[in-house]
Amino acid sequence: MERKKTDIHCHILPGIDDGARNVEVSVDLIRQQRNDGVENIVFTPHFCSDRITVEEFTEHRAAALDKLCAVPEFKDMDINVKLGAEVYYTVDIPLLDLEKLCFEKTNYILIELPTQARPHGMKRTFANVVNSGFTPIIAHVERYSYMLSDPSLLYDMIELGCLAQINAEAVLKKTKLTPMINYFIRHGLVHTMCTDCHSPHRRPANLRDGLKELERMLGENYSELFMSNAEKIFNGRPVDIGYIKKPRKILSLWL
Repeated sequence: MERKKTDIHCHILPGIDDGARNVEVSVDLIRQQRNDGVENIVFTPHFCSDRITVEEFTEHRAAALDKLCAVPEFKDMDINVKLGAEVYYTVDIPLLDLEKLCFEKTNYILIELPTQARPHGMKRTFANVVNSGFTPIIAHVERYSYMLSDPSLLYDMIELGCLAQINAEAVLKKTKLTPMINYFIRHGLVHTMCTDCHSPHRRPANLRDGLKELERMLGENYSELFMSNAEKIFNGRPVDIGYIKKPRKILSLWL
């Protein structure tokens, strides 16, 4: 029997960000998720404090969920959902009402970093979030050039109490970055896999394929761990990150 799956990063809510543009697209994405064995989903629309207040965002998010819940096809899919957000990094994150941005009834909060330039005050900002009682999950760590070139930065974040996720596409799409993504995983610097799905064709729900490829690349233990961790996060339970290996650089090689 295939183990049930959990996706804690996706853009399925209709008309709220660059994900599903309407409820029809939302339903198609959820159908893909169900066909992949996904039973738990956290809806994580983009949130940027420079563009919208927390109060306005949560109102828009609730309205988008109401639209989806009114669709009969959604009601028939028998899926567990929670509201969350993908919060764009700013040094002012600790000053926000983070409880409203966390995954519902948990202390987990998904945070997206800039892709190219290492953000100012990153370590201090994340430490303040953790010290306030929240657990940051760093979104799609395979996208950050400064972490790919210096994995000790990601190690420092995990040591602070953060978690990290990769997108399924990170293992499905083979690039020159694949060896470093494997390095992250083997060193215990990644804790779960998500779809980050936006549309059924351009950026589909692909968790089953991603987990299968992870299993083929690195073994069944990793896919089982990633599924277990996602379920724990969804249910607000602590994740045991286990052993993490500190990156070491000798000459030009990370070991």
